[in-house]
Amino acid sequence: MKLSFLAAGGYQGAAGGGAWPVPPQNCDPEVAARSLGMSLELARRADELGFDWVSVSEHHYAPLMLTPNPLVWAGALTQVVKHAKIALLGPVLTINNPVRVAEETAMLDVLSGGRVVALFLRGVPYEWKVYSSEPADTKGATQDGIDLILKAWTEPEPFAWQTAHHHFDVVSVWPRPLQRPHPLVYGSGNSEDSVLFAAQRRLGLAISFAPPEQVAKHVALYRAEAEKAGWSPGPDQVLYRAVAQIAASDAEADAHAAHAGHGRFVPYFNGGPNRVLGQIEALHAAGVGVVDMAFGPMGHERSLAALEMLSRDVLPAMRSAAYAPPRGQA
Repeated sequence: MKLSFLAAGGYQGAAGGGAWPVPPQNCDPEVAARSLGMSLELARRADELGFDWVSVSEHHYAPLMLTPNPLVWAGALTQVVKHAKIALLGPVLTINNPVRVAEETAMLDVLSGGRVVALFLRGVPYEWKVYSSEPADTKGATQDGIDLILKAWTEPEPFAWQTAHHHFDVVSVWPRPLQRPHPLVYGSGNSEDSVLFAAQRRLGLAISFAPPEQVAKHVALYRAEAEKAGWSPGPDQVLYRAVAQIAASDAEADAHAAHAGHGRFVPYFNGGPNRVLGQIEALHAAGVGVVDMAFGPMGHERSLAALEMLSRDVLPAMRSAAYAPPRGQA
């Protein structure tokens, strides 16, 4: 199994009420600058400690993540993350130009030496309002955008793209991705029709915040549909993301989780090393090969300590024979 750390770039200061959108007057630019600097430090340390991936995401108009453009943030990460893959999890296609996303992701793959993986997302309803450009069919627009990006990366000649969702007279992406035919791309696995789309397009499967029993159900559907399509996903093609509250002991983690104010994102990874390993084992049994941890409100020093603990007490076990891919999933 592989372990990923979300470099969230969260605002490390008091930001006021939780209603969206959060007023810009609540953002102190100096605090924002320090916050992004601390997140870069965490990403650098995760890379040094042997984490397999460092991930980024896209959010708007709120202090949770100061990363409205995850590709800009990922470009900064290439300067401090020298070994781990850089995972775009991910650009929101419903509010972004898919050709621009294809260009920037290919540029990032070249800049990073071929270390990019990508998940292109539909987003959540409040994000569709950001640029007042919500498509009538958000799922259809997202899936069409993924098809367009994959063709843009692999088609050797300029081409036109005219569909119900996107209209481009000419597409001719420079640079091409360093990885051939293209970086590993994931599709959402949070609904059954999205699972089917990912399997039919030979994409990886990314599931977030779901309980292990639901993960197992969707992974089984994914593998069955992939078999119908004539291929077999590898272990790295099943990704799971959840919030984490990591501490030296279960009691300490429980205490922090009780007072942290996670909102609707209750931590799945919550505890000391042995409990966290048990939680990872449940995901492994469900078919997950990559675990992406989004640290909850932990503060900078606790986050650094959590990275050290995970590297020392969790990551070696994840790489042991006990966590080898289940039979038939190699």
